[in-house]
Amino acid sequence: MSEKENNSQKQRPESFRPSTVSLGLAFGALLMAGLCGDFFAGAPAAIIGLAFGIIGLYQSKKNKEKAVNAAPSIYGIVINSLLILMAVAFFNSHNHIHTREHAYRILCAANLRELGIAIHFYANDNNQNYPSVNNWCELLIESNYIPEKALVCRSGEEARCHYAINLNIKPNSPYDVVLLFETKGGWNQFGGPEILTFENHKGKGCNVLFNDGSVRFVKPQEVGELKWGVQESTNVTNARMPGNDKELEYWLKNMVWYHRFTNKEIRAATRLTEKEIIAAKENFNIRTDNRPKRAVDVPLLVMPYPGGRHPRIGFLDGAIDPQRETKFSVFTPWDANSYVVVDVPEAIWSNLGLTYLAHTHIDTIWTKQGIELPKLEWNSRADGTLDIERKLPNGIAFGVKVKPTKEAVDMELWLKNGTNQKLSDLRIQNCVMTKMAAGFEQQTNDNKVLTNPYVACRDSDGRRWIITAWENCNNPWGNDKCPCFHSDPKFPDLEPGQMHRLHGWLSFYVGTNIKGEFGRIEATGWQKK
Repeated sequence: MSEKENNSQKQRPESFRPSTVSLGLAFGALLMAGLCGDFFAGAPAAIIGLAFGIIGLYQSKKNKEKAVNAAPSIYGIVINSLLILMAVAFFNSHNHIHTREHAYRILCAANLRELGIAIHFYANDNNQNYPSVNNWCELLIESNYIPEKALVCRSGEEARCHYAINLNIKPNSPYDVVLLFETKGGWNQFGGPEILTFENHKGKGCNVLFNDGSVRFVKPQEVGELKWGVQESTNVTNARMPGNDKELEYWLKNMVWYHRFTNKEIRAATRLTEKEIIAAKENFNIRTDNRPKRAVDVPLLVMPYPGGRHPRIGFLDGAIDPQRETKFSVFTPWDANSYVVVDVPEAIWSNLGLTYLAHTHIDTIWTKQGIELPKLEWNSRADGTLDIERKLPNGIAFGVKVKPTKEAVDMELWLKNGTNQKLSDLRIQNCVMTKMAAGFEQQTNDNKVLTNPYVACRDSDGRRWIITAWENCNNPWGNDKCPCFHSDPKFPDLEPGQMHRLHGWLSFYVGTNIKGEFGRIEATGWQKK
């Protein structure tokens, strides 16, 4: 070795050893992977560390210092190599998951295209009528238009069908009106945006079939642009304009997050223009995909019903301009997007005649006199309780209190005779409408069990139930056209100045022993609360 080379080696910093750098980078790569929860994050450091390890091993062999320097180099090479292999495996596994999800999305879209062809073939064979929304799945399968597997989205939870038909679709509807769309598992499901789901595709969107046979993957922020048909009338005669920004934010959250209204339905409820609705949603950051998650083990969700969407499917001429101040929504415990609309009281009859009606149908004692009752709103309390009170022009007053619990919704209806004469034949109609509860949309009374005071309605699978009851029930019944069901109570005769209270119940049940469930509810003593 020359004197110059010898001096150069003496001047080289002893701390710079490639083997040490390799080992340090290996531990650094491990640290980055741990902090990021991603082996790919440590890959660059591992690759550099592997290079330094190879250099260090080469130098140790060249300088014959294996006993001193080879071990750190070998450790660095082994650790960095393992990290690189794990990063590659991590990348491939994520890429595989993404590829599988994309493939399922394509298969789901193919299902909808096949269903669209089947529905149009059905229409050609049936005088240009689409299959009935009540049993559209059976009609397509039993007539061999499609195999049953075409009703299943591979990325959804296990179920017979993951699609629903638009309640308002007709063969002559415009080409861009929704025909079928993704929903949670069920059978013969129909409705609108209230039962549409993004959960089948990890919240990224859902496939929608339009009336012209085209299919599009719709993102959550695009749902408001979908067209649903005849119920999107811009009739705003029964709308209620929010009084200030606080009210506007409250009702937008109510309508978008929970009731999943389209912009046109929001307009029908608020009288706002499309431009104002879009601007307000952006201002308050209200979208269908950013609804707050509810805590577990909390009371049932109860909210004032906002109007703007008719709560009935049929018999609409029997409920024109339904008023929202008597109506509240109770969301099902098994599906955050499904709810029933409860109307308390829908009507009050007395010896005076029809004393109150929560919509327009037949004349009340007030409409006969040309008297229009003022519009009211529910009081929403911090504990989730709702209450309201109305005084009629002749002094009769009534009020409702709704209190959600984990088990059920407790209801109280009171009535006070503020007239100077005795009131008798005080019959009440309290209605539970199931249009917006997935699986309960069937227009039939075959799915109802009447055991005074209990009335229960089961879903299309026969295991989920909605139950209501009222103290002093005078008439348990169901209306297949709406569809709805009633446990209608009767007040005792009231002398002038006298007041009486009646208690009501609404709950949900999963099982097959409905009579046993009636017995369990009875044992709670709800009528005495």
